[in-house]
Amino acid sequence: MKRIVCLLAAFLAVIHAHAAPLDQGDLVTIPTRDGVTQGIFVESPSPNPPWVIVLFGGTPGALHLDATGATTLKGNFLIRSAHHWVERGDAVALVDTPSDQPEGVDDSFRLSKASFADTKAVLTVLRQRFPNSKIALIGTSAGTVSVGNVLERDPTLADAYVLTSPVTVSHRGSPSLADLNVEGTRYRVLVVSNEHDACVSSPAYAGKRLAERNHFDFVSVDSTEGGGDKKADCGGHSPHGFLGAELQVLANINAWLTGDTTGGK
Repeated sequence: MKRIVCLLAAFLAVIHAHAAPLDQGDLVTIPTRDGVTQGIFVESPSPNPPWVIVLFGGTPGALHLDATGATTLKGNFLIRSAHHWVERGDAVALVDTPSDQPEGVDDSFRLSKASFADTKAVLTVLRQRFPNSKIALIGTSAGTVSVGNVLERDPTLADAYVLTSPVTVSHRGSPSLADLNVEGTRYRVLVVSNEHDACVSSPAYAGKRLAERNHFDFVSVDSTEGGGDKKADCGGHSPHGFLGAELQVLANINAWLTGDTTGGK
């Protein structure tokens, strides 16, 4: 327990620095399906980081990456806080949408075989680049559907999975992770929800139910900052996007990755 507290304290000290988008890394274009390429932006403080954190942003998923990093979706929880992982010594990979979906993807595509092929190609390249590092896939909001697709099809591809504000309730017939069925006692999976998440697709009770059914670890935070605007309930600057609770969520994820199997609860 003392070790966990120390890890949390050290991580919190680091992430109190001002958040900044990734902008010092490499833009990598990966061939995936026939005639399709997949862009990722990779930044690492060393050749052998302990973890490679692979980030999947929410709707619409398109980051329009260039040599300076993400040019859109910068307000997304994972994108705006990405540099904190580099500051603590890990590599980060921002995942764009594939070349045949330049303006974004819906949840049906995120759950498709084609999307899985794209993600698998990304992970193959990252394993080659960082052969001594562990890989964690982290998604937020609709990005959790992309992570869930890998969990369903081949959970051996990564060492850990984190679902933040997971899409667990179908909205207007769109797919969700409600029926995700993975042996959580065999694979490391963490679910993180905000008790005040007002987004119709990701209520905290459904996130907890997803975790309990699959024996995933679960962390609940309590933040109301940015709440009250129905039009923004599913946006990044709201309880759904952990506005004001970024430090707590990042610290909990880090503690869980580094050995606290309860997710820092």
